[in-house]
Amino acid sequence: MRHQQRSANRLVDVAIDRRPQPLELRAAIDHAKASALLRDRQSRPTLIANRMTASGFECRMKGKLDMAGALNRIFRCEVCGNNQLEPVLDLGAHPMCDDLVPVGDDRRCKEYPIEILFCHRCVTAHQRFQIPKDELFPPSYHYRSRHTVDVLNGMKQLVQACIDDNGPLEGKKVLDIGCNDGSLLSIIKDAGASATFGIEPTGAADDAAERGHGVMKDFLTETVAREFVQRFGHPDIITFTNVFAHIEDLEAVIRSLLILSNDQTVIIIENHYLGSIIARKQFDTFYHEHPRTYSYTSFTFIATSLKRRVAKVVFPQRYGGNIRVTLKPEATGNGHDASGEVGGRELSFGAQLKDMAREIEIWKRKKRAELNAAFARGGKLSAKAFPGRSAIPVKLLGLDESILAAVYEKPASGKIGHYVPGTRIPILSDDAFDPAVEKGPVLNLAWHIADEIRAYMSGRGYQGELIDIIAPSNFEDAP
Repeated sequence: MRHQQRSANRLVDVAIDRRPQPLELRAAIDHAKASALLRDRQSRPTLIANRMTASGFECRMKGKLDMAGALNRIFRCEVCGNNQLEPVLDLGAHPMCDDLVPVGDDRRCKEYPIEILFCHRCVTAHQRFQIPKDELFPPSYHYRSRHTVDVLNGMKQLVQACIDDNGPLEGKKVLDIGCNDGSLLSIIKDAGASATFGIEPTGAADDAAERGHGVMKDFLTETVAREFVQRFGHPDIITFTNVFAHIEDLEAVIRSLLILSNDQTVIIIENHYLGSIIARKQFDTFYHEHPRTYSYTSFTFIATSLKRRVAKVVFPQRYGGNIRVTLKPEATGNGHDASGEVGGRELSFGAQLKDMAREIEIWKRKKRAELNAAFARGGKLSAKAFPGRSAIPVKLLGLDESILAAVYEKPASGKIGHYVPGTRIPILSDDAFDPAVEKGPVLNLAWHIADEIRAYMSGRGYQGELIDIIAPSNFEDAP
């Protein structure tokens, strides 16, 4: 089914959600209900060869679904096919970062392992175990791009770079994969694009449609790609902004992109850069929603799979450090060969990732001491912001409602009224935060955009201390 509406003198076509509804495998669901839910999903294809059974994490095997949940296990590199992957980091078991339990609900979050494997051939980091995409990104997914200034500023920079590199957007058809609430598409439309489209599986698709963009409410698949081309033609530009890391089945997405693109289509991908994650000790970016983390070398392999070349690579500093690649058809000219200037330094990434476990132990010891001292001075702390990635340091530090009174989010956030995953720490509106009463310190969970958080809190009248949950000094071992 579809519905159509008119906006800005053009047809906006919004595809009604056609996906099977996500299967929520919680401890409270009995076996009879799980069996009924399974029957509803029997039409979905499963890759039995990629299913695993590990201690505490039973998976889909031979058409049966165990109560503990289904995971995909990675045996080879999804970028280059290398089957010699090295285990480099084990962060233990964690709840999904968007598994937000409503306040007052006694449901407990399930936890899933986070183990990182490294491919030395293409310099890509992989989650050993992947949670199926419809579990990670249900219709109720809470994140919205428009709430983070750093994200919006990065989108504006991406659009300006796109114009500088590829010419004006007038007359261009642009497709944003994983468009969320349409923030990037709105910036692209304001810059002159004649048609803006998105593919987005969650409820954020409705927000994008309300802003006047054509949205297909689904995951990117070969079927969706064919339907898009049949109805709208090939896009001139395809964008991914911090979405390429969220892809469950990379090979299927490559095939989908080959269907979507023609010999003129430009593909622009911006994502967290593995080098920046290592340099800034951003272990919290290895949450379940990121089955893969990429390097420049990763994208040279991906470009080849897409029958394209890396026309340009830059490293924006936003959101802790990103990589942005522009991929153009091979026939359009020579590639941007950064293998010497970038590829050389990427050779050490595997060893640096292995050392991260030791560095995390130093961080845990020092951060616990810092927070214990703050608690001893003034009792329970308040915290600011809940980016999904912060669920990892919260779990590693053992923070709960006995230490943190509440986490405060912007008033429009869909996360308000829920608990931080794995805890009973409530997420409240900033309107409930009284700077006249809250003298601090306040724990900043969005440490990767610390300047933005400090400016925001100051603007709301808070002048006390902010403690970043992860800070460079936390990794410096005492002599």
